[in-house]
Amino acid sequence: MTTLENFYFGNITPSEYKQSKDTKEKLSETTALIDELKSLLTTEQQKEIIEQIDSCQLSLLALSECDAYIEGFKLGVKMTTEIYADKQQWG
Repeated sequence: MTTLENFYFGNITPSEYKQSKDTKEKLSETTALIDELKSLLTTEQQKEIIEQIDSCQLSLLALSECDAYIEGFKLGVKMTTEIYADKQQWG
C-alpha cells in the first residue's frame, strides 16, 4: 500500500506522534507547576482563571502544531518540486 493510500485509509495520523523524552519531561514539569499554583490559590474565581489559562494554552499549542505541520508539508512539496524541476532542466 502506498503512503497516500495509508493516509487515506487512516493508517497514518499526522496529529498523533510520539513525544520526545524532553517533551514529556516539560509537560510533566508544567503540570506540576500548575498544580502547585492551584494549591496556592484561595478563591474559586482564581482557580477558574488558572483553568482557563491552562485550557487556552493547550488550544494554542494544538493550533501551533497544526500550523507547523502545514508549513512543513508546504516546504516539503516546494523542495520536491524544485528537485523535479532541476532534474528536468539538467536531465
